[in-house]
Amino acid sequence: MSKSDRHQIIAIVVLGIFTILAILVKIQFAPLLSLDESWLERFQTSAIGQHTLIWHTVTTLGSPVITGCAMVIVSLFLMRTHQWSWAAFILATLVGGDALLLVVKHLVGRLRPIHQVIQDTGFGFPSGHVFSAALLACILITLIVRSLDLNWLSWGLIAVFSVAVIGLMLARLGLRNHYPSDVMGGVLLASGWWLQLLSLVERLPQYFENESEANNRAVKKG
Repeated sequence: MSKSDRHQIIAIVVLGIFTILAILVKIQFAPLLSLDESWLERFQTSAIGQHTLIWHTVTTLGSPVITGCAMVIVSLFLMRTHQWSWAAFILATLVGGDALLLVVKHLVGRLRPIHQVIQDTGFGFPSGHVFSAALLACILITLIVRSLDLNWLSWGLIAVFSVAVIGLMLARLGLRNHYPSDVMGGVLLASGWWLQLLSLVERLPQYFENESEANNRAVKKG
C-alpha cells in the first residue's frame, strides 16, 4: 500500500468519525449532550480549570489569526527555498480549511456554553481555535518528517506541537467557550482535511517530490 493510500484511508476514517459526531451534535443526542455538560463542569471546577489567566493567554496565542499568520510565514519560507508547489498547497489548505470550517459551523449551528468566562461569539462546533492550531500542527509535522525523517529531533518537535494543541483544547474548555465535543471536532476536522488533501498531492510527485529533492541538494551543498 502506498503512502498516499494510507493517508487516504486514515482521512476517510477520521472524517467519518467527525461526520458522526457532527450529526449527533446537530440532532442534540441526549447522551452526548449530558457527557459534554458533565465533563465541562468537572474540568472547570477542577484545580487545572481555575487558571483563567493562563487559559486566556493560551487562547490568545492560539487564535486563528495567529495560527493563520504562521501558515502564511511557513508558505513564504517555502517560497524562499523554491518549494513553490508546497507553498501554494499550504495557502490553498488554509483558505479552503477556513471556508470548510465556516460551512460546518453554520450547518451544525451549535450554541456555545452559557456563563462563558470570557465572552466569545459565533457557533461552537467545531472549535475554530483548535481547528486552526491542529491544522498548523499537521502541516509542520508533515514538513518536519519530510525533511528530518523520524529521528529524536522530529519526535521531540512532534511532541511539542501535540502538547500545544492539547493545551489549546484545555484552554477553550477552561474559558467555557466550547464543549469537549467541540474541541474534539476541531482536531478531527483539521487532521482529516489535511490528510485528505495530502493524499491527493502525494499522487502528483512530479510537482512536489522534485522540488523537495532539489531543496535537499541545495541544503547539502550549503
